[in-house]
Order: sequence, then C-alpha cells, then structure tokens
Amino acid sequence: MIEANSKEINELVISKKELESLLSSHKVVENIQKLKQELVQFLNFDELTPEILHCLIDRIEIKANRTPKIFYRFSAPKIE
Repeated sequence: MIEANSKEINELVISKKELESLLSSHKVVENIQKLKQELVQFLNFDELTPEILHCLIDRIEIKANRTPKIFYRFSAPKIE
C-alpha cells in the first residue's frame, strides 16, 4: 500500500513538473506574440512619441549610484 502511494505521488510530481514547464513556455510564447503585435504598430515611425514610449516601457528606476534600470513591458517573467 505504501509503495503504491509512493509510486503515485512520484508520478504526480513528475506530471506537475511537466505541466508547469508547459505553462511557463506558453506564457513566454504569449509574451512574444504581444511584443510582436506592439512592434508591428511602430515599424514605420519617424519620431519617438510619448505614446510609443509608454507602450514600450513599463517603468524606469534610478539606482542609488544614479544608473537607470529600465523595465520594458514585453520582458519575459523570470522563471524560478
């Protein structure tokens, strides 16, 4: 009985890891598709407008050493 439960738990853990991997790759594909849609809109621009800038950049942080850190809207989430 214990061996059967242990085997089932191991199979479920493996299945969980596979599903998490698929979900993660699906999110990356979605982010790439969103980026592609955004970039198509800006392919033929002559001037960087505030609208374009706001669509591409989420926020800008200035570190203590005065260097900027730019967070783009299309950045893929970090996978841990």
